[in-house]
Amino acid sequence: MKALLVAHHYPPHVGGLELVVQRQAYSMSENGYRVVVLTSLPDSTQPPDDRPDVEVIRIACSHAFERLFFIPFPLFSPRLICEAWRQLKGADVVHIHDVFYLSSWVVALLAAIVRKPMLLTQHVAMVEHSSALVMGVQRLVYATVGKWIFRKSRSIIVYNENVRTFLRAQGVPERRILFLANGVDTGLFRPAAGEERLGIRRRFGLPQDRPLVLFVGRLVEKKGFQILLDARDFRFDLVFAGPGTIPERGRVNGVHWLGPLDQPQTADLYRACDLFAFPAIGEVFTLVMQEAMASGLPVLTTDDPAYAGSMVSGHIILCRRQAESFRTAINDLLADPARLHDLGSRSRELALRHFDWGSNVSRMMKAYSDVLRPQS
Repeated sequence: MKALLVAHHYPPHVGGLELVVQRQAYSMSENGYRVVVLTSLPDSTQPPDDRPDVEVIRIACSHAFERLFFIPFPLFSPRLICEAWRQLKGADVVHIHDVFYLSSWVVALLAAIVRKPMLLTQHVAMVEHSSALVMGVQRLVYATVGKWIFRKSRSIIVYNENVRTFLRAQGVPERRILFLANGVDTGLFRPAAGEERLGIRRRFGLPQDRPLVLFVGRLVEKKGFQILLDARDFRFDLVFAGPGTIPERGRVNGVHWLGPLDQPQTADLYRACDLFAFPAIGEVFTLVMQEAMASGLPVLTTDDPAYAGSMVSGHIILCRRQAESFRTAINDLLADPARLHDLGSRSRELALRHFDWGSNVSRMMKAYSDVLRPQS
C-alpha cells in the first residue's frame, strides 16, 4: 500500500506540524506502507536527515511570505502539479495536513479527479492575528477551498477541541471527525537525571544558578513570545528556542536566544529548564507543550475555554494573555518549590499515560484502514 503525505513544510524546517508529519511517515513505514512525502524545498542551510524507508520529494518554492510577514506559506513552482499527479497515480490513500496551504489545494483537487481516498489532519482553527488582511484571507480560505476539502475528506483528524468545534461550525458531521491525542517520544523527552541539568546548561551557555523559563516555537505574534519577553523579571531568566527575528528590546541580560534546534537538542534544553511558558493564541495543547510535560516541566499557557474539562485540566497553569499575568504566575510557582516539583511530576505521569507516540499509532492506523475501506 502506498500513502502520499502532503505537507507545506517538513524537517529540517522547524515546526510542530513538520514533526507530526515526519513521525506519521516513519510509523506508517514501520507498519508496512510505502510512504511518499510531498513538501517544499526548505529555505535552510541545514541538510535534511531523512530515513531511507521514506521518500521525501521537495518542490522548489518561494518563501517570501515567511521572510517578509512570518507566515509559513510557500509559493510552489509549477512542478508541484506534475509531481503530485505522478505520485497520485500510484497512491492508495492521500493524507493532507491542513487545508490552508497551496500544496493542500493542488493535491486535493487532483486526488478528487482521480478518485483517491483522502484523509485530512486539520491542525488549527481560525487563528487571531493583528492584521485585518490575514484574518480576511483566513475567512476566505475556510469559506471556499477549505470547506470543499472538508467535504471531500473521508475522515478529519484533530488534536484539540477548538478544531473539532470549528469543524462542526463549518458543517463537518461529527462522525467524520476523529479526535487523536498527539504524541511524543517519551524516551527522548524525559526529565533530567542526577547532575545532567547542570551539564546541559553548560553546553548551551546558560547560567547554572538562575531559574530558567523556557519558550519553544517560532518567534511570531500568534505564539506569544513577545508577551513572555515583556514578562521578564530579575527573579528568573528567559530562554527562547526557535526560528525568527530577535527584537532589539530582547537583547538584554537575562534573556537567552538559542535559535532553531533539532529534536535531540530541544529535548536536552527542556531538561535544563525549570518551567515552560507558552502564551500562544488559537493553539490549544500543542506539541511543544506535550514535549515539555513529557520532560517533567510545569506548563503555563494562555487561558482558553477548550481546556475546561480536558485531560490536562488541573495539570497546567492557565494565564490571561498578558505579560503581567504570566510574570505573576511564574514568580508564584518559582517561590513554591514543592508545587513546582508536584506539577512537574504530574506532567510526566500524564504524558506517559496519554501522549506516548507508540500507543497512539494504532488509532492512526485504524483511521487509514477505515478510509481505505470501499464506500457503500
